[in-house]
Amino acid sequence: MIKAILFDLDGVLIETEKETFKFYQKILGQDYGIFLKDEDFKYKAGRKSKDFWNDILTPEQQEKIDVKKLTQNKREAFNTDPDKYVKAMPGGKKLLELLKGQGFKLALASQNESRMIESMMRWLGIKEYFEVILSIDQITNLKPDPEIYLLAAQKLGVTPAECVVIEDSKDGVGSAKNAGMKCIGINHPYTPPGALNAADTTVDALSDINPAVIHTL
Repeated sequence: MIKAILFDLDGVLIETEKETFKFYQKILGQDYGIFLKDEDFKYKAGRKSKDFWNDILTPEQQEKIDVKKLTQNKREAFNTDPDKYVKAMPGGKKLLELLKGQGFKLALASQNESRMIESMMRWLGIKEYFEVILSIDQITNLKPDPEIYLLAAQKLGVTPAECVVIEDSKDGVGSAKNAGMKCIGINHPYTPPGALNAADTTVDALSDINPAVIHTL
């Protein structure tokens, strides 16, 4: 029996992929004379930052650019002005209210830093729904390693078999399945083909998820 629903953050409850790309596109052009085309977004969408930088920058360019500082500047901008950079995924708060009202335990398991998660939770007004909130600061191994979801289940007091994870990336789905959990994958227009193949089911929007769907998994 499913007792807990575990959520990823970015791409599930918030959307920052496109604005992150635009931020890097602007800074790289202004400060470094490196001009990304709009179609280069395909290298960012649903992928790890390391892979993104390796695809769009030469080794020489990566030596010239302080990628860590650039990433930190992006985080600061998003934390300071979420209205400008962050989009709330439609139906997110409504789904949390529904699941909480049905007695499900809820956890957030994100590889973002805790400060950003706290900022986004306040901005969205949804912190109260979660019994457990985990960040990259509390884990050693990144997705698709199951560590973050296993830790969430442990803190909720449930077994992996009693959990459903809502994810939007290949590594996120892999993390859920490696943890022995059911997984609902969320399709986006930019989702790479086959990225969600390991999910137990996929949906196009949070509004497609409800207790009936969860109990069929």
